Amino acid sequence: MRTAGVLLVMLLIALPGFSASAEIPVGGESEQSGMVVSGTLEELDLTRMKGLLKTDLGKPIFFQVPTPQLFERLSVGQKVTIQMDHEGRATKVIDIPVPELKQPLPHQ
Repeated sequence: MRTAGVLLVMLLIALPGFSASAEIPVGGESEQSGMVVSGTLEELDLTRMKGLLKTDLGKPIFFQVPTPQLFERLSVGQKVTIQMDHEGRATKVIDIPVPELKQPLPHQ
């Protein structure tokens, strides 16, 4: 079931014209259910163990931070993908690197 969830995420990201701020349910009966959400990290309060992600469509997604180490490399304003459990706790964080733009070759 996990492989199907990963495949679904990859398929949705690859579709042209589809927003990268997808909310995708993950898990099955044998696993804890939850969802994967992508967007911009708007707020992060590690002392209160809470955060806010805003999708590209402007939808706010509030989450709990049970493991502050997941967010130690991240900063507010950064694009991220967060996997959450059914209780709104962040269980996995993937920072989305900004693609490096290469200089065009000069015309000769």
